[in-house]
Amino acid sequence: MGGDGGGKAEASESEAAGGGGGGGVNVNVRCSNNTKFSVQVTLDSTVGSFKSIVARSCDIPAEQQRLIYKGRILKDDQTLESYGNSC
Repeated sequence: MGGDGGGKAEASESEAAGGGGGGGVNVNVRCSNNTKFSVQVTLDSTVGSFKSIVARSCDIPAEQQRLIYKGRILKDDQTLESYGNSC
């Protein structure tokens, strides 16, 4: 669907190089305009802080983003780990 209101991004995660124990992952982000990029983040980060990181790499301010992972809209006050993002 077209997106003229609010930004939408879908994320998939893979273990960061040298990971293990630290909870760091590389997250591949695909924006609603089909641009793709990766960011490195720890699983104990909140969705809100992750949105701030994503905002640095795209034109969509954090407060206008809607992040989706495995079909679920992520809530700002939850951690990434709470969505089962660990392998």
